[in-house]
Amino acid sequence: MPSGTKKRHNPRQRSSTTRYQADLQSKSDKKDRGDQKSDKPEKPDGPVIYPMNYARAMSRLYAFTIDLGLLMMIIYTVAPRAGGAIFNDESVAPNLVFLLGYFIVPTIIWGRTPGKWVAGIVVVDSDGRIPGPATIPREMIGKLVSFLAAGIGILWLIWDPQRQGWHDKIAGTYVVENPYSGGPQFMKDFFKTGAKKEAEESETDVAEEEDSELSEDRESTAESESK
Repeated sequence: MPSGTKKRHNPRQRSSTTRYQADLQSKSDKKDRGDQKSDKPEKPDGPVIYPMNYARAMSRLYAFTIDLGLLMMIIYTVAPRAGGAIFNDESVAPNLVFLLGYFIVPTIIWGRTPGKWVAGIVVVDSDGRIPGPATIPREMIGKLVSFLAAGIGILWLIWDPQRQGWHDKIAGTYVVENPYSGGPQFMKDFFKTGAKKEAEESETDVAEEEDSELSEDRESTAESESK
């Protein structure tokens, strides 16, 4: 190439580089937004006041299904080893004590059974606090009335504006979403692990492809300039 000839700039090279940098910036912004959305609020010290975001019927059904499954596992594990002391037709009183204890004790202390913990919901009073002893009439009297009425008291929460069943109305309690729960977030993270890995691999492939195209553009530019 003659010394007096001016070096020509390849607009394709500049455009490709700018596009590649813009793509990287866009991916970085999306990742930052995703991290911000995934951050859950920190649970405050001391008594917690939960926001009154009423739990959906499907969340409550999910929680009940988890509790029922756990109860079945406990019964079929303990019954053969209990020697008839519990979980049989003659041990009515121990059976009732166990079942009521399973639902009442954790709800008094934490406002949720293991199933509600997994579902990310919690039982609260009208102020958004754990109801404590108010759980006892809810579980012993309210649910009995709800089931004896052909289950209408349970189904009532489907169309009730505050998602209350009869047992909630009797005890003055509500079931709300728990923004501080570790259960559902743990499950979401668990099931998203595979998808996240695939997304990262896809982003890596795209970046490598962009690098390859950029390298080819540079080689093409160098060849054209040498001519």
